[in-house]
Amino acid sequence: MPFHTKVFSNLLIMSLCAFASIGQTVTEVNASLQDIEIYSQGATLSHTARQVAVPAGSSEIVINQIAQNVDAESIRISAGNAGVTILSVSFERDYLAKGGNESAQYLEAKKKYQEANALLKKLVSELEGEESTLKLLEENRRFGGQSGVTPTSLTTMINYYRQQHRAISQNILEMKSREEEQREIVSKLERQMKEVGGEDQNAGQLVVRIHADQHVQSDFNISYFTGNVSWTPFYEMRVENLSGPIQLIYKANVSQQTGIDWKSVKLTFASGNPRQNNNAPELHPWQIGFAKPITLKGRAPVSEEYVRKEVAISNLSGAAYSMDMAYVQDNQLQTAFVVNTPYDVYSNAKPQAVQLQSYTLPAQYSYFTAPRSDEGAFLIGKITDWGNLNLLPGNANLIVDNNYAGTSYINPNSTNDTLVLSLGRDDRIVTKREQVNQEGSTSFLGSSQTRAYTYEISIRNNRREAIDIEVKEQFPISTEKDIEIKLLEVSGAQVDNIKGVLTWNLPLAVGETKKLKVGYTIKSPKNKVISGL
Repeated sequence: MPFHTKVFSNLLIMSLCAFASIGQTVTEVNASLQDIEIYSQGATLSHTARQVAVPAGSSEIVINQIAQNVDAESIRISAGNAGVTILSVSFERDYLAKGGNESAQYLEAKKKYQEANALLKKLVSELEGEESTLKLLEENRRFGGQSGVTPTSLTTMINYYRQQHRAISQNILEMKSREEEQREIVSKLERQMKEVGGEDQNAGQLVVRIHADQHVQSDFNISYFTGNVSWTPFYEMRVENLSGPIQLIYKANVSQQTGIDWKSVKLTFASGNPRQNNNAPELHPWQIGFAKPITLKGRAPVSEEYVRKEVAISNLSGAAYSMDMAYVQDNQLQTAFVVNTPYDVYSNAKPQAVQLQSYTLPAQYSYFTAPRSDEGAFLIGKITDWGNLNLLPGNANLIVDNNYAGTSYINPNSTNDTLVLSLGRDDRIVTKREQVNQEGSTSFLGSSQTRAYTYEISIRNNRREAIDIEVKEQFPISTEKDIEIKLLEVSGAQVDNIKGVLTWNLPLAVGETKKLKVGYTIKSPKNKVISGL
């Protein structure tokens, strides 16, 4: 045997042996999505791969239909058979399975789009054929040559040309109309594909390296965290009459774009967020000192006292359920709603409403107005013993007397015993606030000036029943020792001098009007301008 042939044979044998030593059985399976715990941002997905054939020795299992983005550190996988040892797990993007991982809604829209587009192309082709025929007919309408034709032949050819031209032209017009209609259909289906999403969604896959002493069958349980999921609480508040309870319907708006559709899966909505900072704060020494004067170009240095006062001013300006669709599960660090009914949620980033619970809540109704900010009168529902409702901050649709009354906001982040719900404005209660002395009256005495302000607030009840209304009015509070504010008239209001708020609780009979007067003076140095009025 020639030397070079022998060397090649040896290299070939060595390569085959090396390949055999590193080669191993690869099994490919699809994961079945079982349940999902959804947080305000992100979710934990749990899958199961059932009855996977595991060969003896070392092998690999490729588990498909995993979310397309996975936090690798969160992956947890266990084998149902004690004879199977998991050696390692790695996450990969499944780029080769394009089409199999697209949204079911997208695939349905895509099929209709392709059928409509094929029909459009056929119409365009037929139209081009008719237009070519018409062009050919027009290019060949000269006939007879130099020798001419007989009158009979000329008449026959003219009639033929006229009939064919009319028929083809009419056919072209009809086909153009059909083409335009078909283009509109294709355009709508194309927009529908973009609306449902799902295009180019490649799912992920897990490559699991395992070892078994003998051939066995085993289930594999997989869980991991992915970020392309979110939910927000949403409410619907219904009020039939002011003598009945409030019906509060608790919902979750969920959306996901994980690359896989959720089909008939168990959903759990949790109040926590695994991505937030979970480290308890450490306290460091709080050191203070004198601020250095701030020098502005062309101006005198600004004192530390001036800076302190300006900051103070700027800071002041910024100042029994009826039906359960889910049961509440209290964990160590959060509250979770476990939905009883499995849901389908498609991977298209579109919000989908899931009802959690429905409460029938006894409420005390009254009205509220703060005419300095808004001259509207608002229906208020006050609820006690609300701490066990597990509410989260969220928007709410208002349904009053079976009519949509706009939106409100529920903020349960309160330490008060009573939860106050704003149920919308009532135009049948008219409020008005007017300044009696339009410019304010001013008097000068020595180095100071005093300006007086007087306002009148009118409230009228045009409803068919008597009401109670809470009225709040503000008066200014001073942050300077040289500015003195004195209340002159409050019409019997409760006075909060710290917040600068006057409060009246008034009963109003049917058709009754009540008027309130507020007066105060502001005394300040004549050479200084007051801001904030």
